[in-house]
Amino acid sequence: MTKKTLLHVSGILVLALLTGIFFNISNPNRIQFIANEKIVDFSASDSLLNALRIQDSILKAADSLKNSSNKRDDSLRLAMEKHVQDSILAANKSDSLKRVQDSLKAVNQKKEDSIKNAQNQNQEFAKPVDIKIDFAKALFDKKYRFIDARDISDYNAGHVQGALNIPFHEIEKYKERLNDLPKDQVYVTYCSTACDVSIDMAYYMAKLGFKKVYIFHGGWDEWKSAGYPAN
Repeated sequence: MTKKTLLHVSGILVLALLTGIFFNISNPNRIQFIANEKIVDFSASDSLLNALRIQDSILKAADSLKNSSNKRDDSLRLAMEKHVQDSILAANKSDSLKRVQDSLKAVNQKKEDSIKNAQNQNQEFAKPVDIKIDFAKALFDKKYRFIDARDISDYNAGHVQGALNIPFHEIEKYKERLNDLPKDQVYVTYCSTACDVSIDMAYYMAKLGFKKVYIFHGGWDEWKSAGYPAN
């Protein structure tokens, strides 16, 4: 190819190129020969990511607070239930202990009362003394009071001189007469040989507080046989 031909072809190519460029520029739908530079901005994404992370943190914190609150409520409930149970148990123990203490106190009181009553009885109850006719006569000579415990008909039929008739079988009827007697003096009870109301009378008087009561077991029959003073 000659130089002239090359120049001719080059001119045609240049002309075609310029014609294409001019046509592309005048066309609204032209082709961009150089692409526009794209700018990437991740700031919005980072902000959204931070917001998401903050939201997750808030949710986790809320869940943690909820769990803590539930645990605290459960702990408070268990503590309250235990406190109530302990209070009930303590109250039951206290009531049981009080009942036991009251029972022991009552038992001890009864025991003390029994001991006190026994002591009082021992102090107030002086056991009558059994005597024979010779000692009965000695007491008579000292002018101590004889108590005839027989019925009034037997007494009227004969009795120790100066004896006071208080029929034991009718003791309620003669209580006033017995209560009028001084309790610190000496008394001799008697009846007949075959009876024992003199014994009953002596112990009855002793329980009333008479301190010195003697029981003449020979009674009226032995006294009469001995010829001692009689009415």
